[in-house]
Amino acid sequence: MATIGRVTDDAHTRTRSTPHRTPETRAPWPARALSATGSRARRAGRWSAAWARRLATNPFLWVGLVLGFGTSLLVWESVLVLGLVLWAVGAWVWSRRRTPVLVALGLGLVVGWLPMLFFFVTSLPHTMIGPPGVEYDL
Repeated sequence: MATIGRVTDDAHTRTRSTPHRTPETRAPWPARALSATGSRARRAGRWSAAWARRLATNPFLWVGLVLGFGTSLLVWESVLVLGLVLWAVGAWVWSRRRTPVLVALGLGLVVGWLPMLFFFVTSLPHTMIGPPGVEYDL
């Protein structure tokens, strides 16, 4: 019977020695806090820019804008709630399927709802929204 020679691996038998490191001096906490805040702001900026590029070309955002702006005053609270619910459900769907359709529609409804609120509701006297000192004749 023939015997097979043993092959040893030198990489497993040697021990590594790590060089001794001197402890680094840390920057004062305000500098560390500003650095961490700056890196978080850059990360948030990149994240929002990616979503802006993703949603700007989505037709559901523009449909939501038109629907949000064109709502009647009888259902304007319901449209806001619907937009927020669609936005939240869209975030959940995004995490599962990576489709931004509901996020775009919900965001479009909410963003389209805001100018309607400003231009139409503030012009109505019964809302009592206006500059200070204005008296409304009801």
